[in-house]
Amino acid sequence: MKFGLLGHPLGHSMSPYIHSELLKLNGVDGVYNLYDISPDDLSAKKEVLFDLNGFNVTIPYKKEIIKYIDCLDDTASRYNSVNVVKTGGKKVGYNTDVVGFLKSIQSMGASLDGKVLMLGGGGVARMMGAETVIAGGDLTIAVRNPDSDKTKNLVAMLKNIDGNAKVQVVDIKNISGKFDLLLNATSVGMHPNVDQSPVQEEVVSNCKYVFDAIYNPKDTLLAKYAYKNNVTCVTGMEMLVRQAAAAQTIWLDVDFKEEDIKQLIDKANLHMENK
Repeated sequence: MKFGLLGHPLGHSMSPYIHSELLKLNGVDGVYNLYDISPDDLSAKKEVLFDLNGFNVTIPYKKEIIKYIDCLDDTASRYNSVNVVKTGGKKVGYNTDVVGFLKSIQSMGASLDGKVLMLGGGGVARMMGAETVIAGGDLTIAVRNPDSDKTKNLVAMLKNIDGNAKVQVVDIKNISGKFDLLLNATSVGMHPNVDQSPVQEEVVSNCKYVFDAIYNPKDTLLAKYAYKNNVTCVTGMEMLVRQAAAAQTIWLDVDFKEEDIKQLIDKANLHMENK
């Protein structure tokens, strides 16, 4: 069986390693390759992708791929964003980033229905913010420019989901108060800028749980602040592995044991650090 990842440019990706390990867990004889296709070539080369048993989608094609598939599941439709395609008679788009995110929050014992502080207002923030609103959380969005059109559009989108949603916006430099959960949806702290954090240690110390979407490095400075203050924290590799497992469940109708997923998260972190 053949699977792969569509994107451009791809560079180094953890997806082949993670998916190969997931295939082994279920004894599936399959390969997972990278398909770095330029935007000018996507239309001509799309049939190569649809000949696969399934494929993942990353930047810049999470919206672009939609016009080539037959229908979307609820999550892909909600965010107009696809990261998994199931091929066959009907080509269906899914968004398993949502599944990976929600299961990551659940795995550390946290929930989205309390006071949630979300850092950032980009693409991944739209998903995290929406899931928080759907869960009934009290959401504070912290960004560099609270008055930007981008931020206003994000708030409007969240209010459209629930007109009574509790959503407020603050300057990321002026965060105050205590929170049940901190969500980092920024890229601050990502390799190679590992000595940076989107917020000061004091902000982290006032939170019960931290989820950092960054997976490289394994322990961001934000995560180190959490550990230092005994704040429960998980980082992006958890979400990456769990969304990949959800993709294989869609493609192959297989399930994974929780202990196997946790072991794979640890193995993937080691693999990344040794690259």
